[in-house]
Amino acid sequence: MDTAAFVPGEVDVIVFDVIGTLVDEDGTWATVAARLAAETGIDDGAALYRAWAEILERLMNAVVDGTAPWRPHHELVSDSAREAVTQAGGNPSPAALALVQNLDSKYPAWPDVAPATAALRKNCLVAGVSNGDLDSLARLANANAISWDAALSTGSVRTFKPAPAAYQYAIDALRLDPARTLFVAAHPWDLRAAAEHGFRTAYIGRPGAQRPSADDRFDFHADDLTALVESLS
Repeated sequence: MDTAAFVPGEVDVIVFDVIGTLVDEDGTWATVAARLAAETGIDDGAALYRAWAEILERLMNAVVDGTAPWRPHHELVSDSAREAVTQAGGNPSPAALALVQNLDSKYPAWPDVAPATAALRKNCLVAGVSNGDLDSLARLANANAISWDAALSTGSVRTFKPAPAAYQYAIDALRLDPARTLFVAAHPWDLRAAAEHGFRTAYIGRPGAQRPSADDRFDFHADDLTALVESLS
């Protein structure tokens, strides 16, 4: 981990986490889970949402740990929804599960994303590095006017963050100097892993996002990307 003082003027590249940081995953999942519960005969949509998220995390962690083979992220989203519905005693019919099909391509961006990413590209290379599939990243950028120079999916190295290979892939693919690259995320676990690879780190506190622990030492904290743009201007 780089312990040198953070100097905004020494940042050449901005690397964004995407799902949760640039687009609203939690709000979308909560809405879809409520509809899924109604469609499958489940009373508690909020409980279904929590179970769905926990199952997806378990499936992804199994890939990271090497105990399960890699599969595209959108497949894991659908499979975790099916498992959550079944566990809750609902009927995971094809019509119901159609609600979650291609969900990764449909998240709305946070309001600050389009102007902030456009502004940051004036002085920095801007990239996205995501556990989402590459086709989903392309559709999210197109639908939400996200400005970046490249979008990388960890699927290219058949794993998910926070596996070390995911961050090394970004470094190698874009020929990054991590000490001059700011990794931006709404997930403390993501930033901790990025810091282990020498990235500078910026935490953006999105609604519903996990907050940093007292031991976290990120280079930058803000509640939105507007503050980040101002700091790097």
